[in-house]
Amino acid sequence: MIATISVLLAEGEIDVSAHLPQATRVILAAIALLIAFFVVRPEIWRRMWFERIDPRPAALTRIALGSVVLWTFVDLIRDAQFLFTDQGIWLAKMARKNYGGRLGTLWDPEHGFEHWYDIFIAAWGKFSILHFRSDPAYVYTIYGIMLACLVAMVLGYRTRLMTVLSWILVEQVYRYSPLFYTGGDTVVRVMLFCGLFCRWGEAYSIDSWRRTRKAILAGATELPSLRRIPPWPQHLMMLQLCIIYSATGLLKSGGTWMNGTALYYSLCLDHFYRFPEQIYVASTLQYLSILPVVTVWVRWWEVFFPVVLIGVAVNAYDRDRAQGRWVSAPPWRRWLGYALFAGAWVCGSYIAGLGAYYWIPEAVLRGRIEQAQLIPLVTAAVIAIGVLVVALHFVLRKRFPRGYHFVYHWVLGRRVWLIWGFAMHIGIDLGLNVGTFAEVMMAAYFAWPRGDEVERVWIYLLSRAAAPGQHGRPIRKRKWLRYALAPIDRLRWRAPGRIYTVYHHPGEASVRQAALLRLWDLGHRLEFVADGSVPARKLVLEIEGRRERPVGAAAGRALITVMPGLWWLMPLYWIPVVGTACGALAVLLLKQRP
Repeated sequence: MIATISVLLAEGEIDVSAHLPQATRVILAAIALLIAFFVVRPEIWRRMWFERIDPRPAALTRIALGSVVLWTFVDLIRDAQFLFTDQGIWLAKMARKNYGGRLGTLWDPEHGFEHWYDIFIAAWGKFSILHFRSDPAYVYTIYGIMLACLVAMVLGYRTRLMTVLSWILVEQVYRYSPLFYTGGDTVVRVMLFCGLFCRWGEAYSIDSWRRTRKAILAGATELPSLRRIPPWPQHLMMLQLCIIYSATGLLKSGGTWMNGTALYYSLCLDHFYRFPEQIYVASTLQYLSILPVVTVWVRWWEVFFPVVLIGVAVNAYDRDRAQGRWVSAPPWRRWLGYALFAGAWVCGSYIAGLGAYYWIPEAVLRGRIEQAQLIPLVTAAVIAIGVLVVALHFVLRKRFPRGYHFVYHWVLGRRVWLIWGFAMHIGIDLGLNVGTFAEVMMAAYFAWPRGDEVERVWIYLLSRAAAPGQHGRPIRKRKWLRYALAPIDRLRWRAPGRIYTVYHHPGEASVRQAALLRLWDLGHRLEFVADGSVPARKLVLEIEGRRERPVGAAAGRALITVMPGLWWLMPLYWIPVVGTACGALAVLLLKQRP
């Protein structure tokens, strides 16, 4: 890492050699102090990385990230021959020579490898199987297998195997030539690599559904609970996202980011804009000082994004204490841990001082202070900030609980930072042609929520707007206020959606067959009633507020709207004949007898 930083600084014509030995020693000391901290407080290490958690956020991450990766390569199909085959920009031997590492010297097209172990030496580099052969038929075969594995991973079919195969095949395509890379492609590779270690097939997957279905039909007396998973791959994704944002914000140090014109120029460049007409919109927003404010805000939002980890950690600590799950430590271990962490903070403060010394130009100081004085000043300032933050934390928690809640649930809360991130990336995607960068960054957001929060989101999505005066929604007496606040009231005050009552035969086989529907009922909209008049293993519905009782394919069609796993059939739902076919398919997927 230190070498990488020095290379980057050297490319920017900044000589850091004067302080490189000191910085190296201080960084190693900080790492040693952090290691000692976790040795003294191993329960915190276990809580951070190994305590089992709900698998639903990881499952949503799998679906979102896998869909983005799949779309990335589906979109590249039109250019695959040019980018990845020997009929495009590179012949196989040219790509092998430029990007195959030691493969170009260890392997010969006529004689192969000289020694049997040379394949392992070559594997240490970055070669691709496409460097051996890259004719279109071969490349498209590999490409098709890769897309099939990605689809299987998204659906959760043999998830662990398909995740490994997807990552391997994605890497083979990416490594053939890096000429087309964007920032989004790098994020795709990093996040998919983290997914290798994540057990994200334990929910919302064919594997999980088949396992639970087997248990129900085998005689289970209650629905098997989801198997909890280790959290550390998700936490690595969260940490990686923070590093990407903070590094991106720090690198936005040019004059256009300082004066608020960077977004304006980006939206007006013909290499990036979506439509030529958006230049007029960008000019208007710049004139109204909207874009300058957004530009400055985006930069500092990215720089300080890692502070959201503080909110996550403190909120998790408070939640565990309230539930009696926090493992306390003896006083001597606590105070020793505080001292070690404080030492690491002091080391980091010194590194921040060095960073200010090299990154703040002398022209900015304007002779007010010597540039060499930045090191002790910034070091002392960062130490003081740490002390003030800790003091403010304890004062708020003890004397101002509402302020404490506001700071950690809103100022440092995930909901604020991630919602703004969604808005920012959607705006980027609408205005700039930057590949799937926005989508892959938003896909990583699904690693952040808790399992109970995911469940509440499903219930919310499957609810309906409450009528005025019901479920807490106020009655607005003033007509203009009623119409003005109606959209907000409809979003805020929700009522349970219509209840779908499933009538089934009282026989054990029919009861278990009907219980399979619970696996799809994420919004808790289904109720079950045993009815001897219903034929064995038949599906009969009664929808609250409706007279008809759909049976068979009609019942399956009605369930499409309340079962998120069937929402992909919604575009065809309203077509008369096709809609009936979708209902029959839904019944088949739900494993009910039509």
